[in-house]
Amino acid sequence: MAYPPPTAPPTPMRHLHDNDDDDRHGRSPVASDHYEVETPRDDIQSMVTVVVDGSPPAAPAPAHSLSYRPDIDGLRALAVIPVVVFHAYPTSIPGGFIGVDIFFVISGYLISGILFKETRQGKFTYANFYSRRIRRIFPGLILVLTFTIVAGCFWYLEDALVSMAKTLTAGAVFGANIQVLFLKQTYFSSSVKEDPLLHLWSLGVEEQFYIFWPFVVALLAKLPAKAAVAGQVLILVASFALNISLLGYDGNNNWSFYFPFCRFWQMAMGGLLAYMSLDPSVPRLSSVSPLGATAVCAVGFALIIVGFVCIDESMAFPGWWSLLPTVGAALLILSGPDTLLHKWTLSLRPAVFIGHISYALYLWHWPLLVYAKARFPNDALRPWYQSPYMMIVYSVAASVLTLYGVENLLRRRKHKLVVPGLSLCMVILLALGLCMTHYPTTFSVLSQPKPISSGPILTPVATHTNGSAAEVPNMSKPPMYESPTVAKILAAKGDYQPDGPEFHTVDAGSPYIPTSENMILNMGQKDNLVIVFGDSHGHMLKPRFSYLYHQAVTKSAPFPTIVFKTRNGTPPLACTPGHADVVDMIKQVKPKAVFYATDWPQWIRPNAGAADHGTSPQCCTAGYVDACTNQSPKDAKQLIATFQSELAAFTALGIKVFVATLNPEGPAFNFANMLNGNSVGAVSPVSKSAYKAAHADLIAMVEGAVKAVNGTIIDYTDNQCWKDDCNVVSNVGEPLMRDNDHFRPAYVASYLSVVDQVAIAGLGNTTSVKTM
Repeated sequence: MAYPPPTAPPTPMRHLHDNDDDDRHGRSPVASDHYEVETPRDDIQSMVTVVVDGSPPAAPAPAHSLSYRPDIDGLRALAVIPVVVFHAYPTSIPGGFIGVDIFFVISGYLISGILFKETRQGKFTYANFYSRRIRRIFPGLILVLTFTIVAGCFWYLEDALVSMAKTLTAGAVFGANIQVLFLKQTYFSSSVKEDPLLHLWSLGVEEQFYIFWPFVVALLAKLPAKAAVAGQVLILVASFALNISLLGYDGNNNWSFYFPFCRFWQMAMGGLLAYMSLDPSVPRLSSVSPLGATAVCAVGFALIIVGFVCIDESMAFPGWWSLLPTVGAALLILSGPDTLLHKWTLSLRPAVFIGHISYALYLWHWPLLVYAKARFPNDALRPWYQSPYMMIVYSVAASVLTLYGVENLLRRRKHKLVVPGLSLCMVILLALGLCMTHYPTTFSVLSQPKPISSGPILTPVATHTNGSAAEVPNMSKPPMYESPTVAKILAAKGDYQPDGPEFHTVDAGSPYIPTSENMILNMGQKDNLVIVFGDSHGHMLKPRFSYLYHQAVTKSAPFPTIVFKTRNGTPPLACTPGHADVVDMIKQVKPKAVFYATDWPQWIRPNAGAADHGTSPQCCTAGYVDACTNQSPKDAKQLIATFQSELAAFTALGIKVFVATLNPEGPAFNFANMLNGNSVGAVSPVSKSAYKAAHADLIAMVEGAVKAVNGTIIDYTDNQCWKDDCNVVSNVGEPLMRDNDHFRPAYVASYLSVVDQVAIAGLGNTTSVKTM
C-alpha cells in the first residue's frame, strides 16, 4: 500500500447528521453539488455538514485525516450564491456561472478522500458507495423533479413540455449533459434557458466521473505515492487538454462545456488534493507556514473573484478561463482551514449554513426562476411575489425544508428499503418523462381543448355590453375590459360546438337530400323554410340560429324551419359533386329564403395562375394560403357566372337570397399565432379596409353577382369590426376565432346579429324574430 496504517482518528465534532454522502454544484443551469465529508464513527464513513453550535473546530486534525472542515461548507456558499444571483440577475455577477467549477473541485476533494481512505482500509464496495450516493442525491432530486413535472403540466405548452421532459428523462439517468450537448445550442442560448431542468447537466458530469473514478482509485492505491500522483496529474492534464482542444468544435463550445471528459480534470484536481492530504509525509500548509497559507488563501480568493467579475457569456468557456475558479478553489482547500481569512469568511456560521443547503438550493432555484419567467415574461408587469428576488427567497425556504424534512431523515434511516424505494421513485419519474415526451398533449393542461361555447362566457359578454338592446353587437367596440392571457388564448383550441339537442338529422325520406352532416332546426315548419347552403362556414352559424330559436321558444313566438345543407370542405359552388342536385332540390321545395355561407378566398382566386384546362371549372382545394395551382382565371369567372345564374333562378321563384360576403380572416386570428413561446404575443387588430383592398377582385365578383339578382349581402364586419379595426380578441381578451377563419361559437351566438334577417325572412315578415 502507498499509505502507512491509519492513526487514531481526530476527536469527532458534534454534527447535525452522520453517514452523509454529499456533493454539489452550482452554475447557470447547473446541477447540484455533492459534498462528502467524513468523520469515522464505528468504522463507517460519516458525511458531516454543519456544526450545531457554530464553534470553531477542536484541535487541528492530523495531516493524514479528512475531518470536517466548516470552510468547505463556506466554499460551497461562495460557489452557489453567485450561481443563484447570476440566474436571477445575469448582469449583476457576469461570471456567476463559474460556481459550478468550484463545486466540481469540492466534490472531487471530498468524495475522492473517502474513496482513497476506504480503499486503503479495504472497506470500499461499489454497493456501499452508490448506496450512499443514492441516499444523498435522490431525495432532493426526486422532490424537485416531481415539482417540475407538476408545474410543467399546468404551465407549459406542448413543445416546451416535450423539451423539459427530454431533459427530465436524461436527468433521471444522470445524462442531462449529454442530452443538452446535442441540442446544437450553447449553454447561454435563450431557448435553452427556458428548460427548468437544464441545470441537471452538472449532476450528469459528476455521476459519470464517479462511474470510473473508483476503478482509478483502486489502481492508484496499489502504486507508490509518486507514481500515484503522477497518474493523477496525467489524467488531469489529459482532460484539461481535451477541454482546450474541443473549444469551438462544431461551431460552439458545447463539447468543452458538457462533455464529461472535458470536465473530469476539475474533479481530478480535487482528488489530487485529497490524496495528498492523506499522505502523512505532506504536512498541512498552515502548520508549516501560517503566513504562506494566508497568502495562498488570498490568491485563491483573488482568482475566484476575478473569475466572477471578468468572465462572461461571450468568452470561450471553459477553456483556459476555467483555471480561475478551479485553481482558486484548489488553493482555498489547500490553504485551509486555519488561516484568518478562512475563519473570518468561509467558516462563519451564515456561510456554513448556506453551504449546508447548497445542494437543495441549487436544485430548487433554477426551476422556480424559469417558471416565474414563463408565467410572467414581461418584467414590468410581473407581480412582486413572482420577482427573481422572491424566487430566491422561495428557493432558500424550499431548500431548508428539503434538507431538514426529507434529506436528513432518509440519510439517517438505516432501513433496507430506503435505497430501493428511492430508486423506484426515480424509475417512475423516468417513465413519466418518457410518456410526456411522446404524449405531451395528454399531460399539458394548457394544451387541452377548453370549449367556452356555453355557460359563463356569455355572462361577461352581457356584463360588458353597454347601450340599448337595439344596438348592434360589435366584437371590436372599445373599451377593452380584460387583457388576453395564455390560458384565454389556448382556450380557443378546438373550441367547436357540436350540434345541440335542438338539431335533428334529415330523415331518409326527406326531400332535403339527407347526408350525414345535414341538420334541421325546428322541424315541421315547411311553409316557413330557410336553407343554409355552404361549407364549414355554414356550420359556424348554427349557434346564432340556435340562440334565436331558444329566444322564440321562450317568448312563444314563431320560428322557421332551418335546414343546414352544409358540409365541411365542400363549397356551395358548381365545382363540387352533387351541387346541381342541391340546387334542384331548392327549386322544388321553394324555401322562403336561401343563405349561401362559404369561405370564398379558400375556393376562388381570381388571379390563380393555372393555365386554362378546358374542362369543368375547378375550385381551389389546398390550404388557406396556397397558390391554387389547379384553378385558372377562367375557372373563377365561370364559377361566379354559374353562381349568379343559380341566384337568378331562385329569385325568379320568389325565394329570398342572402349571401355572406368576405370578412377579415387569416393567420392573425389564429390563436396559435397569438403566442410567443409561453407568453402572449401579437394581438393587434386587422384593418378592414386593408383586407378588402387585398381581396377587392373577389369581393367585386361575389357582391356583383348578388346585386345583379337583387339579393341581400350579409357582411359580418357589421358585427366584427369597429370602424376600420377588426379585433382578433374580444374586449375580455379572448380570441374571436378558433383558427384562421371560423368564429368561436360563443361569439357567433352573442354577436353575429347580422344573420338574424335570414331567420326573419323565413317567416315572411320583419317583426316575429327578436334579436339581441
